[in-house]
Amino acid sequence: MTYHDRLLVLILGLCLTGTAAFAETDVAVGGIRMERQGNVPGFPGDVEDSLEAKVPAAETDEKSAPEGDKEKDKKGGIETIIAPIPSRNPLLGWMLSVPAMLMYRPPGTDPANQVWVSGVFGFYAENDSWGVGLIQRMSFGGDAWRVKGALFHADMNYDYYGIGGDGDGQAIPLSQPIDVLSVETLRRTIPNLYIGLKAVYSDTEVGLDIPEDLLPPAITPDDLTVPFTLVTLNPRLQYDTRDSEFYPRNGFFIDVNIPISREEIGSDVDYEKYEIAANNYYQVNDADVLATRIAIQYVDDNAPFFMYPAFGQGADLRGYQTGTYRDRFLFATQAEYRHRFTPRIGAVAFAGIGTVSDEFANWNTSLWSFGAGFRFVLAPKNDVGMRFDIARGRDETIYYVGIGEAF
Repeated sequence: MTYHDRLLVLILGLCLTGTAAFAETDVAVGGIRMERQGNVPGFPGDVEDSLEAKVPAAETDEKSAPEGDKEKDKKGGIETIIAPIPSRNPLLGWMLSVPAMLMYRPPGTDPANQVWVSGVFGFYAENDSWGVGLIQRMSFGGDAWRVKGALFHADMNYDYYGIGGDGDGQAIPLSQPIDVLSVETLRRTIPNLYIGLKAVYSDTEVGLDIPEDLLPPAITPDDLTVPFTLVTLNPRLQYDTRDSEFYPRNGFFIDVNIPISREEIGSDVDYEKYEIAANNYYQVNDADVLATRIAIQYVDDNAPFFMYPAFGQGADLRGYQTGTYRDRFLFATQAEYRHRFTPRIGAVAFAGIGTVSDEFANWNTSLWSFGAGFRFVLAPKNDVGMRFDIARGRDETIYYVGIGEAF
């Protein structure tokens, strides 16, 4: 069968048994964000004082650090982290992630640089999805340059609910192996503002995950598998005034990502996608923080169906199965109130509202979410905790276990 024949057979199969969707291959695998905004998947670790950034980038603006800090930084330092992490999300169910990382400052580097991270990670989920990968994060010139890279392979199994905003699609199982290489470079142009470019190469196959004995005699699993090669160049912008990377109490974080795919650079299809998210953090008092977030995504109608925005695959509107609400346009806003009873024990309450639509800035079905969660700080030096959340969406209640705050 030709490429177009296989694509037609796959689409017909989806129409006969329900509709489906897959998460963005440049930043997610089946809805699990493996490496987003340069953050490390898994457990960031309890970093030594000698490894922590002492001078915020906004204050240094590439100026030399004090002599005392320079002398301290010459000593370098290294932290080794190997930690199995249980977690749960609506797409894969329970999963175990095992990162093995080095967090360090190379000798002689500017103390204002972010901590460098080198690591490998793997995960296995109860639905037999699995993945392995490599990550590297570096910072240069008083944090004037931020460079990140990731390479991973994953075999994903997930349900597909279709395109649209009614949430009534009947789920069908899909399987998808994927290989992804991602490299990003950001440059600080003025204090707190980073501009750069991200390049992503992904090679994948999308197929129906059904037993061979259920297929017609003339059809094989290969006939129902469609390969995709996607290559994107992503203009990037980040504005970051947060006082902490892992548990902000004050500041803004604005992240803009625009994947541009073209056949001329090796992709199978031409399309653009626009993503912008803005987080604000306000410290009410010593124990309380109010965090708010607005997110907008839009993709043109030439994009593959698995590039469409969807609830349930990121930080926006907990309480939805991945892909039950998916379309070309997504809007979501939410607020979360965070309280610390002690330095290591806390709780949160959150609520939000959003929509998906086939047209930009069109409000279709109103989708709401609210819930609460428990926090236990695992790494006090970096304020990194484990979160346990229960969220009610429009259709059902879902609980989550993970590392770090939702946003």
